[in-house]
Amino acid sequence: MNMLAREEYLSREVLTATPQKLQLMLIDAALRFGERADRHLQAHEYGPAFELLIRCQDITAELLRGLASGVGTDLGQKIAAIYNFIYGALIEAARFRDRAKLADALRVLEIERQTWREVCEKLGTNAARAPHFDMQRVSSFSLEG
Repeated sequence: MNMLAREEYLSREVLTATPQKLQLMLIDAALRFGERADRHLQAHEYGPAFELLIRCQDITAELLRGLASGVGTDLGQKIAAIYNFIYGALIEAARFRDRAKLADALRVLEIERQTWREVCEKLGTNAARAPHFDMQRVSSFSLEG
């Protein structure tokens, strides 16, 4: 598949996704970028690792912004704390080239991915009360990588 067709497909997928599917797509992308960053850190390729960690941080920040409507609830505050932990670990991983901090973030993101997979399976294509994302911002992310 050529690059333009691939980008169009991904854009269409993002714009038509249910909120819970979009949440899962963002988490998947963050994990991919984080795993690639880890490989670069291991190889002492700090420039590419830093770029990928920034992308992962951007996605995590978007996940936090998506919680804006639910932060006043007890559950919303707990989820915000999880994403704040991930974001902080990613910052420390980038700042100190710390693979252990990155591993901490990736472990929590993996748990989030499993949770959202289950949500998607249970809800199917039905729209549910899920985080609200600024679709223009999300579609501007390059979720592939």
